[in-house]
Amino acid sequence: MTFFAEIERLDQEFSAVPLFIRQLDIYNALICNEERNDTTLGYLNKISAWYQQRYGQAAAWDGVIGIQPIYLRGRLFVFQIRCPEVNPKSGILDLRERLEREGPPVSPEEYRMLGVAQLESSSDFAALYNIEMRPSLFTKEQRALSRRAWFNLKNAVTLLESSYDIQGSIVDAHEAAEKFLKIALINEGQAYASLGKGDLRHDLNNLIKVLVKKHSKYKFIKAVARDLQQFFISMTTQRYESTNRSLPDAIEAFRLARHCCSFVAQQIELDSDRGASDVTLRIGKYYQDYAGRQYRFCGFENNANRNLVCKMFLLEASDEGQTIDALINQKAPCSFHYKEIKDQSTISRLERRYLSLRQRANSEKVAPRPVGVSIEQVHESLDGIFSIRIPIGKAPQK
Repeated sequence: MTFFAEIERLDQEFSAVPLFIRQLDIYNALICNEERNDTTLGYLNKISAWYQQRYGQAAAWDGVIGIQPIYLRGRLFVFQIRCPEVNPKSGILDLRERLEREGPPVSPEEYRMLGVAQLESSSDFAALYNIEMRPSLFTKEQRALSRRAWFNLKNAVTLLESSYDIQGSIVDAHEAAEKFLKIALINEGQAYASLGKGDLRHDLNNLIKVLVKKHSKYKFIKAVARDLQQFFISMTTQRYESTNRSLPDAIEAFRLARHCCSFVAQQIELDSDRGASDVTLRIGKYYQDYAGRQYRFCGFENNANRNLVCKMFLLEASDEGQTIDALINQKAPCSFHYKEIKDQSTISRLERRYLSLRQRANSEKVAPRPVGVSIEQVHESLDGIFSIRIPIGKAPQK
């Protein structure tokens, strides 16, 4: 059977799957190679071309990997999270332009809210998109749960946009988080047949309690799951009673659910890449986070609130044409967010950059500090509180 005949056969077999996801499912069934290179991308392009010839523009992927609701100026707005390789214009830029057209200029507080929403949601949706691209990391049961959770997240936003169904949106958000916590349980050795029984039913607090017994890193989303469960109350209440929830409640429930799903997706992929469920941070060693950002671990210290923080020096991050290096104090424990960099050429490059920054910082103690050399920022998000000192310079010369 020819390649295109196989596509046609699988297209009929997967007919219940949405078009743009169906193409990826067919690629995974035919090629069984998760590495992205010229050869595999060539196969993806052939499958995409067949679909566009068969179904027209409806089969073309617009690069949208998620939709994010936000509450501004007393109303609901939604922006797209896009794959930059397909659609380089940020969805948050579209929203800012809309706000400028429809009302007063975006205020500094609104700008901050938009920035945090973009940062968090793009990171979370990228994790969910990436795990979809690596089906070998899931069992058949996990993959089915993941696919249904994807629909839950999409439906949670659609319900708010189309019918203002706040309660229904919260139910979908809760179900997405519940499914991913059960994916995590399977990943930690829990039998699939035990899910939905006893404490492993709908209560997120109970699911987290079991997960924490299997690995302490799940304490990281304990508060997230607790807050989402408080919006949800119980399955009986959601099915048979009306709850007094607001639009901001539904948006916050979506945010919490999205982050639960993302955390599990990231940990499953990191566990596979590092061959362990955590990593031990060692002073002077270099590490990479899920998004590919690279750091030097500089030790632990207690901050002003007597919380233990982990000092991670971010190196050579790129942002709109600038290279950013930042000393970040991240709330501990946080080691499970990283994997160790072992490539010697990468380590040598990062070490040169770090030593150069240290040398410059030491010289600036006695020399006048140039205007704009450093920026002090404090960021608060689902990942904790980050105190960041950022020296900013031009990209290093090749």
